[in-house]
Amino acid sequence: MDSANKCTMLLLGTYHMGNPGLDMHNVKSDDVLAPKRQIEVQEVVDRLKLFNPTKIAIEALADEDETLNTQFLSYLSGEFTLGANEIYQLGFRTAAELGHQRIYPVDWNEWIGGVALGHVYEYAQSYIPELHQRLSSNGQERVEAAQKSMKVQTIKDLLLAGNNPDALRRDHETYMTVARVGDGKNNIGIDWLCNYWYRRNLIIYANICRISSPEDRILVIYGSGHIYLLSQFIKESGLFSLESVEKYLDGSQHKGNN
Repeated sequence: MDSANKCTMLLLGTYHMGNPGLDMHNVKSDDVLAPKRQIEVQEVVDRLKLFNPTKIAIEALADEDETLNTQFLSYLSGEFTLGANEIYQLGFRTAAELGHQRIYPVDWNEWIGGVALGHVYEYAQSYIPELHQRLSSNGQERVEAAQKSMKVQTIKDLLLAGNNPDALRRDHETYMTVARVGDGKNNIGIDWLCNYWYRRNLIIYANICRISSPEDRILVIYGSGHIYLLSQFIKESGLFSLESVEKYLDGSQHKGNN
């Protein structure tokens, strides 16, 4: 498909500003509603607007489309106060400032049975301690580094660091370590990856496809742990032209997008 006939995509990986505590390793965010952080959020919103998206997709369940869009319309009318998470602070604010009339939740996150991630870690601890050590230490090192960065960096700089290709690759390496947990007959790490993690990201990708058309420019705002796979799926689909989020965050965007 010619690039002129492809939907243009921008993927923004974020840390979870509202501290949901649902990831493999969790960074405790500071108060994004504090005055200093609100100025920094506005800086990021202003830079994302330069991409000029026609649609903004967020990490909220697709099944909650009606609820999210009721909130969004209430926000537009001044009747809804934004909470401290990236869905609201980046997604709602950017969409509102661009004059959008709706938001696009594209997530899927259901338990359909099978091996839980906690059991994968327990198995590794009992039978493959070197893998458990690698999983635990790598995760803890990333959390500690992120906590230190949060004390001194702006939100824009935190997002730039989190979207660096090397950082995304290192994050994905953890899942490749999970794949090694088990043995030839009991591949429990792979069971979790296929049953949940890859399934979830493939459904997110499919949901993004369902809201896209060739004339669209779609901004996808998601937890950074998803970006490596989503980028892979989007590139391999042949349906999208994927732009670099760094050129917008660092201010080197093409003037033609203003």
